[in-house]
Amino acid sequence: MTEKPFTRRVQHLFKYLTYEQMAEESGGTRGASWWRHVQLEQTDRFNPPPPKDLPGIAKLFDGTEEQVAAMIAHEFYGVTRFPNLRSERELRFAKDLNALSEEDTKLVLELVKRLNHEADAEPNEQSS
Repeated sequence: MTEKPFTRRVQHLFKYLTYEQMAEESGGTRGASWWRHVQLEQTDRFNPPPPKDLPGIAKLFDGTEEQVAAMIAHEFYGVTRFPNLRSERELRFAKDLNALSEEDTKLVLELVKRLNHEADAEPNEQSS
């Protein structure tokens, strides 16, 4: 079975967003019907997005343009060898983080930022 990271991300977002919201939150890069065809895996009804659409899709996916380009390259062109830009820690957390709702993802991000701030502040507090 061919992996479909781009389609899987759209299907995940569809749990929380309508096709119209996807179109809007991606900056109008693709229309609602295009997002519907992707979500339903109607591959004969849509083409991969062009490079000019990557910034808007990255915003919708809450990722980087490079991540979106890698998803597209993998799903549509069979490219599977990419440099691993993730740390071992990121790889361990990725599956669980990707399964979270958008609301819970924001909560986890807030917590991580708070913990990082406290971890950065601890050495200064001990040296005082």
